[in-house]
Amino acid sequence: MDRLLDTDQKQQLAAWNKRCATLWLKYFAIVFVPLTLLTMPFFQLFYYFLDVTGPLVSGELAYGQPGYYEYQAAKDWSLVVLAVLLVLIGAVFYLSNRWWKKAVRKLGLPPGGDPSKWNRWVFGKALNP
Repeated sequence: MDRLLDTDQKQQLAAWNKRCATLWLKYFAIVFVPLTLLTMPFFQLFYYFLDVTGPLVSGELAYGQPGYYEYQAAKDWSLVVLAVLLVLIGAVFYLSNRWWKKAVRKLGLPPGGDPSKWNRWVFGKALNP
């Protein structure tokens, strides 16, 4: 009888591991890829913003000199795009974090697994007081 339970528990654990692997692939597609695709241009544009504001802040370009208005326009444009990218990164992070917590709750504990204290943030209560 115990052997039958062990076989059943092994099958349940194998199915749970398969669902867990699928969840990690979805995590990669839903969370990691969009955050990477938004973060890379953010840092590139941030360095561009620093390059543009450098001459304006250091005094190399003063009001009325040739190129001053182009640098100001580039600074303003890059600041607006940086703000939009920052809002998008925050929205993707917030929504993906909510999705991840719901998906892990739906996945549940492994069959016959040990509910440890770190699961408290997922399930909202102490499972093993």
